[in-house]
Amino acid sequence: MNSIVAQLREIEENLDSAACDAFADEAIPELSAVEIADVLATTGRIQRRLEGVQIEATVQVRDRSEGMCDDKMTLAYGCSRPADLVRMLIGSDSRQATQLVKAAGHVRRDRSFTEGSFLPARYQALRDALVGGELGLAGLVAATDPIERSARRLTADARVEADRQLADLACGVEADAVPEAAPRPLPLPEDLRVFAQVIAAYLDPDGAEPTDDIAMCGRSFTIGRVRADGLAPVHGGLLPEVAGQLSLLLDSILNPRVEGPENPEQTGVRFEPSHELDPDRHCGAGTHSEDCACGLAVDHAPDDLEFRDTRTRAQKQHDALASILNTAARTDLFPHLGGAAPTLVISTAPEDYASGTGWAQVAHTGDLIPQRVAAQTACAGGVQRVLFDENGRIVSIGTTGRIFNALQRRAITARDGGCIIPGCTIPATWCEIHHVDEHADGGPTHTDNGVLLCWFHHRTLHLTEWVVRMNRGVPEVRGPAWWDPHQHWHRTRSPHRRPTVPG
Repeated sequence: MNSIVAQLREIEENLDSAACDAFADEAIPELSAVEIADVLATTGRIQRRLEGVQIEATVQVRDRSEGMCDDKMTLAYGCSRPADLVRMLIGSDSRQATQLVKAAGHVRRDRSFTEGSFLPARYQALRDALVGGELGLAGLVAATDPIERSARRLTADARVEADRQLADLACGVEADAVPEAAPRPLPLPEDLRVFAQVIAAYLDPDGAEPTDDIAMCGRSFTIGRVRADGLAPVHGGLLPEVAGQLSLLLDSILNPRVEGPENPEQTGVRFEPSHELDPDRHCGAGTHSEDCACGLAVDHAPDDLEFRDTRTRAQKQHDALASILNTAARTDLFPHLGGAAPTLVISTAPEDYASGTGWAQVAHTGDLIPQRVAAQTACAGGVQRVLFDENGRIVSIGTTGRIFNALQRRAITARDGGCIIPGCTIPATWCEIHHVDEHADGGPTHTDNGVLLCWFHHRTLHLTEWVVRMNRGVPEVRGPAWWDPHQHWHRTRSPHRRPTVPG
């Protein structure tokens, strides 16, 4: 009889031959959908079988690397831990090797001192499912992890019963199943994890209290100093309810609109304006409206074109957090510091502010930020001019009406409805008010000069091809060439614009 090693090598040769033929003959692309599904299902069964053998072999690596003996298997192969040896031998990453070692600890069996036979494993029923090929590495770890977290508070009989129920689920066995009924499909590892969590909560109802006490002691949130890459590192751990509340707020900001394509070039949709703007025909200061005498109307932003957002999920969540912080600061519900609401103070030299170059300093932390960032912060907030003499003495304090008041913000919110950049879904609550004509250039703090922009578009407006202007108190945008190749001005979709009556 061939040894297990010889049989596995024969299987390897057969698999190698099958794979080589499949790739050499380009056989897989020619398969039908049913055959593709069969390939994946078959390889899945093979993979679970192989993982079962790997786990059983890893048991021996663990057992032969314990104790103080000099003939440890890990030492013989030049490794310090069983996981390192397993990773080196199977060519996996550290995570998979660690899971193999963990799984091996759950299904290893001790020998009886009297008879020399194997005793039941810690999770014997799950081991039987592993041997039968119904369970793989991911399923075994998913089923045992929740039980192990409560293991110190469970009796041996409770653990055995949990093992049995989990193994029945892994094998597709229902407790109240009809004998003639068709077998259930094998559950996914996620299903096993959820069922194991339910079992653990039932068997260990008091386990949540110690866990909550540990979490309360370990909760933390720290902000480090700004690094050389211009970012401040954030570290810590949030309590579940705090993380849940933050996730809800982030989702409320980032919740995407479901209608409309994200990339018009991929869908073949192209917006064709109905006319060209004639620079020689104008109304007033060179702008046009629906009822102007020249007969030219301004196009409205098309519904079927969306803003192509290239930010990653992590970047979007950062920008959403910035919106949350700015919105919270505007509510004036926080405790006051020095007799005033918490106010971000950024200082800069007047000549740098006027030229838009150089650096500004965040007063609370001392960190330096580019002048354009200071300008954006001032646009959403206010500017107070403090004049110092050559010795550093304060000789003059001035104020400005740069900040839009609550009445103006309500009016602008009612007009714009949210961020005015087409395709942006950030609601008005989370938006900032942008001076279309910069306040430093004489632009007034007036509803005819303020528009809603989300934190991201406000921060990056000068870096993009989006341009905003006001036409008789109504915002208009001109977008990139991919959005409108004719580069026309388009009115934003105000919720209060009168609909056009068909002629």
